[in-house]
Amino acid sequence: MTQKQLIPCVQEQIKALSIYKPPWSAIDRTRFLRFDLNENTLPLPDCVKTALKGWIDADRIPLYPEYADFMPKLAQYVGTASEQLLVTNGSDQAIEVVLRSFLSKGDELLMAQPGFPMFSQIAGVIGAKIKGIPYTSDLRFPRQDFFAAVSSSTKLIVLVNPDNPTGVSISQEVIEEALRQRPELPVLVDEAYFEFTGATSLELLAQYPNLIILRTFSKAFALGGLRLGYIIAHPDLITEFTKVRGPFDVNTCAIAAAEAQLADPAASWRRFPQETMQVSKPYLEAFFKEHQVQYYPSAAHFLLVEPTDRDQAVTYLKEQGILVRPMLAPAIKTTFRMNVGTLAQTQQFTAAYADYLRQQ
Repeated sequence: MTQKQLIPCVQEQIKALSIYKPPWSAIDRTRFLRFDLNENTLPLPDCVKTALKGWIDADRIPLYPEYADFMPKLAQYVGTASEQLLVTNGSDQAIEVVLRSFLSKGDELLMAQPGFPMFSQIAGVIGAKIKGIPYTSDLRFPRQDFFAAVSSSTKLIVLVNPDNPTGVSISQEVIEEALRQRPELPVLVDEAYFEFTGATSLELLAQYPNLIILRTFSKAFALGGLRLGYIIAHPDLITEFTKVRGPFDVNTCAIAAAEAQLADPAASWRRFPQETMQVSKPYLEAFFKEHQVQYYPSAAHFLLVEPTDRDQAVTYLKEQGILVRPMLAPAIKTTFRMNVGTLAQTQQFTAAYADYLRQQ
C-alpha cells in the first residue's frame, strides 16, 4: 500500500483565485491578423533587430543586466529625472511592485470596473480587496460614485487612463481631484496607451508626491514579447519600489531593444500610433456607423463592439483569419474588444465583417 502524497498548502487567498488564461493560448497567433490583444501589428523595425543581433553577437546574454546607461535615455524621452523612474518586467510587474508596496491582506484598493484584470489578480494574491465601482451604463467614468466610495479603508486608488477594456478616458481634473482629496493616499494612474492618446498626468507629479504613473513598451513600441514597463514617481517612492523589484528582473534584450527604439532618428515607432489613431480608427468608426454596428467610443486604438450575436461574430472572424477578444465581465459580456492596425489591416477586417453582416 503506497502512502498518499501530500501537496503543500498555499495560502487560502491564492487557492481561491482562478488562473488568468490569455485567449487563443493554444494557437499560433502569427498566422492571424491580431486584433485581440491591443498589440502593435507592424513588423519589428530594423533598428531593433540590429540592436538585438548585436547584443547577442557581443555575448551579452550571459551577463546579468544593469540599467545605468539606459535610465538617462528613458528620462529624456519621458521628460523627467532618472531618479523618478524604475524599469520593470512589463507593466504587469509595475502593478505588482506598487500593490505590494501599499497593500496588505485585508486592505482595500479602489478602482472603476470592468478594469485591467491584473489589478484583481495581484490584489488577490496579496489578499487585498478590490472595491470596484461600475462604469455607467453608457460606459462613462462613475465620478460621483467613485469619490463617494473613498473611505478610511482605502489604501490605494487606481485610475486606468484610458481604461482597458472599455477605452474610457479620465479627465486630468478628475485625476487631480483624487490626488488632492486624500494627499496621504497613493494614486496610481496607468498610462499604458499614452503614446496613442497623448494624455498624461506627468505635470501633476511636482505638486502631488502621491501620484504614481505606469507606462509600457508593449504597445506602441512593439516590445510585448520582451516585457518592459516603467514606473514614474517621486524619487523617495522609487527608492522604496526598488526594494520590491528584484535587481535583475528586467532582461538585457528588452533594454537593448528599447534603447534602439528611443535612439532611432526616424522615430519609426511613431508610425503605428499615428496611423491607428488618425487614419485607421476613424475609418473603422465610419464603417460601423454606416452599417449600424453598435460600438462604444474609446480614447485609445481599440473599441468595444456589440454584435447581435457576439460569439457567432468572433467565430466567423477567426475563421477568416482575424482574432478579436470576447469580453467576459458581466457589464460587457455581449461585446468583443478589437484594436485597429494599419489602414490596410483595418480594411481587411471591415471586408470580412461586411461579409459577416451580409449573411445575417
